[in-house]
Amino acid sequence: MRWSWGRRGRNSVDLVVLLSFLFLSCGGDDLQIGTSDKAGLRLGKGSENLQFGVRSGGGKSGSRTVENTVVRGNIFNLRPATTRPIVAFVFVDLRDPGTFQDYSDAEVSVVGEVKEDRTFTVPHLAAGDLTVVFLLDQAGVNQDGTIDPGDPIAIFQDTTGRLKNLSGNTEVMLEDVDVTFDLAAPSTGTAVVRSEANILVSQPEHNL
Repeated sequence: MRWSWGRRGRNSVDLVVLLSFLFLSCGGDDLQIGTSDKAGLRLGKGSENLQFGVRSGGGKSGSRTVENTVVRGNIFNLRPATTRPIVAFVFVDLRDPGTFQDYSDAEVSVVGEVKEDRTFTVPHLAAGDLTVVFLLDQAGVNQDGTIDPGDPIAIFQDTTGRLKNLSGNTEVMLEDVDVTFDLAAPSTGTAVVRSEANILVSQPEHNL
């Protein structure tokens, strides 16, 4: 009896080990420990908001998309005066201004909060047409860095197309931007510079 009980106990242990091995072996791609099935950083409330950290443009298999463009600048005048955080978005090939869902690439940066140093730097942008959007974010626990419906935004006015058809290795400087948010009509805010000389675009020369 003692031998037969020990054999059953040993067989039970062997069965547990076998089942554990089969479970781990069959996990495959469905076994995710400490990971999320959402790609990249998600910004927004709901399925229709912006998602960053994902390249929707991309290149062909085996190629590498150049994403070395950087947009820098500073806010000179801000209306209305506020202590709420401001976020700078740069979209590449934005096809639906207002809803901000259809674009090739996008990056984001928080603007400096000190009045004398409201600077921003948005790197790692791909080639294409750039659209710069400023968001007046919520404060405190409601700050989410998200363009939600009804949030005050200001779109940079590139009246002469200086930010169009840029390479993936361009440096853009927007000096002394005047940003005006319209709290009564949140989607109609504007961002402008005093002259075209405040828009500096530097692209490397291509050898022909």
